[in-house]
Amino acid sequence: MEKINISKSLLKLFGLIRLEKKEITALYLLSILSGLIQLSLPLGIQAIINFAIVASGKTKLPASMWVLIFLVVAGVLFTGMLKISQMKIVEKIQQKLFTRYAFEFSHRIPKLNIKKIDTYHLPELVNRFFDIPTLQKSIAKLLLDIPTAVIQLFFGLILLSFYNSVFIVFGLLLLVILYLILYISSPKGFEASLEESNYKYDIAGWIQEIARGIKTFKFSNKYNLHLDKTNELLKGYLTYRTKHFEILKIQYWSLIVFKILITASMLIVGGVLLIQQQINIGQFIAAEIIILTVLNAVEKLIVSLETVYDVLTSVEKINKITEKPIETEGSYEFVAKKGISIEAKSLCFGFDDIKVLNDLNFSILSGQRVAIMGDGDSGKTVLLRILTGAFQDFDGSLTFNQVPINNYKLDSLRSHIGIYLQKQDIFSATLWENLTLGNPDIKEHEVLNIFKIVGLQDFFGALKYGFDTEMEPTGKKLSSSVVQKILITRALLNKPEMLLLDEPLKLIAEDHKQTLQNYLFGLKDVTIVITTKDHEIASKCDLVIHLEKGGIKVIEKPSQSK
Repeated sequence: MEKINISKSLLKLFGLIRLEKKEITALYLLSILSGLIQLSLPLGIQAIINFAIVASGKTKLPASMWVLIFLVVAGVLFTGMLKISQMKIVEKIQQKLFTRYAFEFSHRIPKLNIKKIDTYHLPELVNRFFDIPTLQKSIAKLLLDIPTAVIQLFFGLILLSFYNSVFIVFGLLLLVILYLILYISSPKGFEASLEESNYKYDIAGWIQEIARGIKTFKFSNKYNLHLDKTNELLKGYLTYRTKHFEILKIQYWSLIVFKILITASMLIVGGVLLIQQQINIGQFIAAEIIILTVLNAVEKLIVSLETVYDVLTSVEKINKITEKPIETEGSYEFVAKKGISIEAKSLCFGFDDIKVLNDLNFSILSGQRVAIMGDGDSGKTVLLRILTGAFQDFDGSLTFNQVPINNYKLDSLRSHIGIYLQKQDIFSATLWENLTLGNPDIKEHEVLNIFKIVGLQDFFGALKYGFDTEMEPTGKKLSSSVVQKILITRALLNKPEMLLLDEPLKLIAEDHKQTLQNYLFGLKDVTIVITTKDHEIASKCDLVIHLEKGGIKVIEKPSQSK
């Protein structure tokens, strides 16, 4: 289990809050003002009682009492108005939090280092976004309740010390007990909360897998793996959920005992001071009101611990995305030329201790057609991914147009490369958005021309809403062939300097395969790197790189042998 450090999590939370420095400052100033007004009300009540005692027997209230009553009522009204102002500020912070994280997730996810997140199920990881509403609600409570409680506690103890020095001992005892409760229980409470949350996401991820593999589980006969694994995960969740609740229960019982002892002792002490005439009746009542206010503040702080756990847990879960490593890139803008030259020297790549590519050396000239061939474990697809810039932490050197690939701005480089990988997907958006990815320069006639080449004209003609047709996630309800053709169209529309294609003709029908093949090999000033098992395609290439178990077996030049 990952070591839990509540201090680091608190620092992350403070870092998040600091981003809203202006709003937080205003919120705290309002909290201080509100706290002072609330604590001044007992003093007003004290003065009213003293005036009432003096004016005992009179038929009319003195003018001074009317003034005090007005001030107390005005104080209550003003406190309410300050509360509404605080709520407005918190609402603004909540909106900014959601907006910031929505853009942060959208920005970071496409840029995540694929190799670094290989051990994670990405959809489950992205589910951490749903911690943002939790963070919104919890942080509102945190920003409103805790500052007010701390201010009431601090100024309340100061006010009590003015009545009698014995209250100073009460204040110190209060602070020591509060510190012990927080110090002893908080780390365990946070740990239990975080582990409980981990299991919740594991369960959500597993249910996602059941949904994704619905056909597999539907036909699993009498076996109940889906239920057995759910049960196993639920045991872990319930264990930590119970631990979390037990800690909260201990904290609250500590609070109850604490309140009983403090209330009883303060009533006794206050009563003795009143009898000994060290304080008057107005001071006694005011002191007890302040004590109750302080105790309520302590209760609010302890009860808010669960909110603190929720906030810290949400911050940790969200950071699973925001702290994940993203692709590194250089500052060099790619300059368009006629094709892209590639040179690899001693290129090596692997996952952990598993070597996938070993000591590759090859050179591809600008505008050449290159086939990469090999068995399933040869590493040809991994090599293609390296050429896309997706896998960056390789050994050796890889240059595009004599510039190391890692020196380029990746967006600048990829805007000149058409990429088709077999594991790419259709996403939930219109057909046009799936094809263009937001590129405003692409025209309809260009798309329709490519449709004729790949064989999508019949499919497109049958669509009621044409380019505005909404596509389902992962291309559900579409055949594998149609999905492949859409993705190939996307790659070709970019007017690329280079095409990186992973077995693009695999699912294409014979009547369109030749058309697409002729189109690809007819492109001028475009470097094409294509993985294939088709020897006919390979024979038309300028270069064929045969890979075997991650190394180069042989490099052929078919065009020279003709």
